[in-house]
Amino acid sequence: MEVSALPQPADYDDTDLVQQVLAGDETAFEDLVRRHQGLVFSIVGGFLRSPQEVEEVAQETFLRAFRGLSSFRLGGRLAPWIARIATTTTLDRLRRRHVTELGWDDLSERERRAAEDLAAGETREDDAVAARDLAERALDRLKPKDRVLVVLVDGHGFAPVEAARMVGTTALAVRVRLHRARRALRHELETLLAVGWSRKEGES
Repeated sequence: MEVSALPQPADYDDTDLVQQVLAGDETAFEDLVRRHQGLVFSIVGGFLRSPQEVEEVAQETFLRAFRGLSSFRLGGRLAPWIARIATTTTLDRLRRRHVTELGWDDLSERERRAAEDLAAGETREDDAVAARDLAERALDRLKPKDRVLVVLVDGHGFAPVEAARMVGTTALAVRVRLHRARRALRHELETLLAVGWSRKEGES
């Protein structure tokens, strides 16, 4: 999972296409998918590591969008509406997972080396990908809604009020959960780095 800035679709006026879809034109929906698939894949890919799983959840997002298109308010922007569906669909997938404790033995050899180097205050160019994967593993340990909020706000740059609309809560609740989630994420990383430091010391 690589968190990157969300692609911002052009200011499309999707009203005509939406009306065509509601009139039974499935080709028009394919056009909507092409317009907004970058946004959907970026959101879903910010939460899930497996390309196959990202593909599945993105498809489920557009299926839900197709089925619920009659509830879309004509004249509004479709992108935020689809973004909410993508977030909800991903959250549903995360909630079905069984989260296990993250331990040193779960890490790859490169991730262990990156943890040891980071703990010792060292950085190597070939550690960059492994260090990112290490952070993502720690992110996986968060509760689903906490993880979603960290990715939306810290990863994609949504304001708390925007993230609140996507997950169905208040901006204040988002800020509270973010504070807790960031603290939990820091604890997971510090625990792994502490193990990495002890391993590094043991080898010296």
